[in-house]
Amino acid sequence: MGTLLLFNFILILIITAILFVAKRWGSGKRAQQIWLLATPIVTILCHYSMLFWHLFTDGDVIFYLFDTPNLILPMYPCNIVMWCALIYGLLPNKESRFGVFLSDYLFWFGLFSTLVGMFANVDFILNPTLRDFEVTKSILAHGTLLFNALLIPVFGRLRPRFFRNMCNMVISAVAMYAIGLYCTLIFRVFVSAEMALDQNSMFILQSPFEGLPFLRYPLIALLGLLLYFGVFTVCDMRQSPVGERWFDRLRTAKKKAQ
Repeated sequence: MGTLLLFNFILILIITAILFVAKRWGSGKRAQQIWLLATPIVTILCHYSMLFWHLFTDGDVIFYLFDTPNLILPMYPCNIVMWCALIYGLLPNKESRFGVFLSDYLFWFGLFSTLVGMFANVDFILNPTLRDFEVTKSILAHGTLLFNALLIPVFGRLRPRFFRNMCNMVISAVAMYAIGLYCTLIFRVFVSAEMALDQNSMFILQSPFEGLPFLRYPLIALLGLLLYFGVFTVCDMRQSPVGERWFDRLRTAKKKAQ
């Protein structure tokens, strides 16, 4: 695991340096649009790089797709974050309600899932070496996703609002669960129950952490929402004056209702 930590530490230093460049030369709307579109494209190219390799070398694409089904199905949170980042990059009006939802999702949900994907990378755990490009590109793709998530606050597009943020995170958690159930159903119907368990979409059927069988997606999502609750409360207390914080507003609304 020391190799993984060192690799991720170097990767985060590189991400920090590029974020500095993006901040300095990304103040204009057009420049930001380019950064927000180019970054998910890089992530997608990295994610599908081995598929392209098989396509243009040995042609063994079908076997590789069967062996790596998350290239077809959005099986894990970072797969969804990756495609949402592309949608956000293509979105002409990022100030719309949908755009604000995506910015919340990409930063708050994407930040957590990409860091887990980097520091608890399943591919590395199963094959602890960086000499296998399949493992290395998995970590790199999570790193570019992390960069994508961090572009949101760097470009001033992060606007913490307790109730909106919590609502969006609950929607995100439920949506991830629904997508995981869908992918699991696809495997059970068209392949086998064993394949569904082996692929373990969204970690619904079994825990990704050895020795912690209870830590499956429903509990992971609940713990994540509790963490977000604490983070959003701190953000609200820092930016809102006394009397206007979320619990103050809730108390005022309750008194008016009575």
